[in-house]
Amino acid sequence: MVKKLLFFSLFALQLLVTPAWADSFDYARIFDVTFKAMTQKDLYKALNESVLQQKNPLTQSQIVFLLKKNPEYIRILEQTVSRLKESQAESPEAYTAALKDIKAQLKAVIQTPAFAAQLAAYESPSQPLKMDLPGGAPGYRSMRLFVNHPHLKDATDPKSRVLPGDDLRKVVIDFIRGAEQEIWYNVFDFDLKVIAEALKNQHLKKGVKITGGIDAGTITARPEVKAIFDDLATLESENFKTVAVRSVGLNHQKIILRDPFGPKAAVLFLSGNFTQSCIGPEGDLVDLPKEKRTEYSIPNANHALLILGSLPAQATKAELKKTLEYKIRGQSQYPISGSYKIFGEKQKPNEEAPYIVLSFSPNGGEGDVNKSIYVPLIQNTKGSIEAVHFAFSSKQIQNALLERAARDMQEKGHFDFRSVGDTPFAMREWSAFLLLSGLKKDLTSGKYLTDGEAPILQTLGPAGVTDLQDKIRTAPAIYGERHFRLEDGSAVKTTSKIHHKVFIFPEDSVAVLGTSFNPSENAENNNEQIVIVKDANIVRQARGLFGYLYKNSPRSVTAEANRRNLKALPSPDETVGGEPSERDQ
Repeated sequence: MVKKLLFFSLFALQLLVTPAWADSFDYARIFDVTFKAMTQKDLYKALNESVLQQKNPLTQSQIVFLLKKNPEYIRILEQTVSRLKESQAESPEAYTAALKDIKAQLKAVIQTPAFAAQLAAYESPSQPLKMDLPGGAPGYRSMRLFVNHPHLKDATDPKSRVLPGDDLRKVVIDFIRGAEQEIWYNVFDFDLKVIAEALKNQHLKKGVKITGGIDAGTITARPEVKAIFDDLATLESENFKTVAVRSVGLNHQKIILRDPFGPKAAVLFLSGNFTQSCIGPEGDLVDLPKEKRTEYSIPNANHALLILGSLPAQATKAELKKTLEYKIRGQSQYPISGSYKIFGEKQKPNEEAPYIVLSFSPNGGEGDVNKSIYVPLIQNTKGSIEAVHFAFSSKQIQNALLERAARDMQEKGHFDFRSVGDTPFAMREWSAFLLLSGLKKDLTSGKYLTDGEAPILQTLGPAGVTDLQDKIRTAPAIYGERHFRLEDGSAVKTTSKIHHKVFIFPEDSVAVLGTSFNPSENAENNNEQIVIVKDANIVRQARGLFGYLYKNSPRSVTAEANRRNLKALPSPDETVGGEPSERDQ
């Protein structure tokens, strides 16, 4: 006990007299000790009690910021975490005494003017933490967007050339084959054997360390996924691990990264899973000869964002470690993570460098991605808004759009919002696309009705709503469920969906891309990623993605509602109930 107290006295002295050093760029170490400090509940509580000027709990990004600016405390916090654990194992009395001493030391440091000034400069998790490299070097080298369906080269040109879709399955395999040191991935669904083989080959032939995760519920629900999981499990070792993830609601991320500390460092963020229906170019009828497939055998509409560079890969690996290495369970165990801003290389000397903002759920931003990431984005941008979504139900985002509509009406006299939604989900009673069209669904009759009290009607007026209704559209006719009979009489089915999760703000050259997070309440409870991109070239490509789907989506949500109202019964793709669990994805 005396030794313990002596240590903490020395600890206090170090904290008070150690001079400030230059910033640390050892992000892996900083992320690791921050996570351990935040998940040791009494230590995290003591840290928060020491910060007098902040009402909300410290986020992971704020603690990372303080350690980055004060690297002399990284080792001390590591020792503190270790000593607290040791004293807890020794006796309750030893732990209580150690914690009391630590609290005193934390207050002595954090309540100094220097720390207070630093924290004041980074007060809100809505302000992303800037991750940088020594000498101001770019945090990533380049970025590329891949889209698996036809898209416009230039959405602003009515005669734009239509570009063919990319093979996202090949994009993933090529990414894997580029790894030299390690690969980390985490996906909701995984039935593509060729991707499993690529992972195995990279490990067996190149010695690459592989750590991956698949949603445990999907493994149980789908025999094809269990077969992949069991096959990968045959190589289980210290350097090849596959985790059945049971951490939170859904393990819904679609991420793969490689070599975070090497010259080939990169991360690939996808809107689609490692499945034939999501990224296989042949669609569901892959097992039929090419000449016997129909035009409707296409994959879900998806995209992937490739970012080459060390910092995005390091930040993402730190997040995946929580789930795949530490294997934490339950939303309450995930730290409130904030967000991270990483700059690329300037294209012109007088222009701001392009950048990305990364955040992850559960507990992204201030603990609520819809509120602290999406809402400020909608509030702080200007001009037109374009959206393509599988499922859109967040009331917070809907309210932010209503506020934006009111502001735009006051400033410009019109609200320029256009969207494409996956048809079945765009027509659900909770759909923001339905509500923004000034409609509601009567669950008793199944009929769609005009909502005379709709907030959008109060904001835009009847003429404004009529104009907006035409711009809120369902999927192109090629997407949906189709049933066929082959020459031998056997029945086959093919299904394809709009599976993007995209917002575009063209005037600000900003877009949400490479994101697994549907703008919904359910997504807050899942493992998800969200990526915001500020890059004129990438946003131009994203507008090509949107522009093609919008141009080929002649039917609005309102027209679809009228069509369904003419039927004697609701459409078979309509079911009564809450928003989707996303098992459909």
